[in-house]
Amino acid sequence: MRRHNNAVHILVADDDAGNRTLLTELLRHAGHSVTTVLDGREAIAAIAKETFDVVIMDEEMPGMTGLEATRAILQGTPAGHKRPIIVGVSGNSMPEDEARCLEAGMDAFFAKPLRAAELFGLLAVLARRHQPTGGGRAAFATPGPPSENLAETLRRATGDNDAISRSLVKTFLTDSPKKLSALRRAVSKKDAGSLASVAHSLKGALSLVGAQKAAGTARNLQAMGRLGALDGAMRELRVLESELLAVRRQLVALQPAPAEAVEQPPERTPKTKSRRKRKNRRSISRRRKR
Repeated sequence: MRRHNNAVHILVADDDAGNRTLLTELLRHAGHSVTTVLDGREAIAAIAKETFDVVIMDEEMPGMTGLEATRAILQGTPAGHKRPIIVGVSGNSMPEDEARCLEAGMDAFFAKPLRAAELFGLLAVLARRHQPTGGGRAAFATPGPPSENLAETLRRATGDNDAISRSLVKTFLTDSPKKLSALRRAVSKKDAGSLASVAHSLKGALSLVGAQKAAGTARNLQAMGRLGALDGAMRELRVLESELLAVRRQLVALQPAPAEAVEQPPERTPKTKSRRKRKNRRSISRRRKR
């Protein structure tokens, strides 16, 4: 792919496959180079090996969170040396979540689901500035009222790119059953920590495709896990299972139907010269007999 003059080298740190797919395809489509990692420790290791202009850092990841990784990156950068600009993203869109990311040292904040126009607007600013100055942090508005129009949400999130939308839906349809199975195990084993972690990941994936009602149910499970209050977790999980099934049906319906194969007529075997010669000889023989 041809790199644009304002292209930047970007590290995406996110444990959710759907978010990684969306960000990677959007950014590469725009000419940027992208590396992806799954958690904060991998982000720090990647920065030690390569120079990145921008890091898009998920707030909550298993192992080392985005907040912990951001602090470590800032502490590990010698005074006067250039460091990557760190953009925080979070499935939690309350003002305190934004404040927590900026206080950790992130330079900008987005609430999920991330929208293409917002992301490219920020990158255009960064391409001109390329290095943050004191007090230059940016907080972007959180999304408007939740919408259950999945097609419209996907259109906005991907910048009206059908190929990226199909890839995003495919990732969701592949990953969501695994997350649901992990939720069932966490509830069955009364594992509050796993419940909070997996519910957070599924909540982000649901928000990404515009399924706000199901994302709200996943948020309830996440809160139960964080508080260790699992008494109603099985009931909430059954609600989520029903909502997730409806979401999957809608997303499957959005996928283009496979093209039907057109049956081709059988090929006619061309007559060889020898067959034509034999036919001619028989015709001559019959004329002589007459």
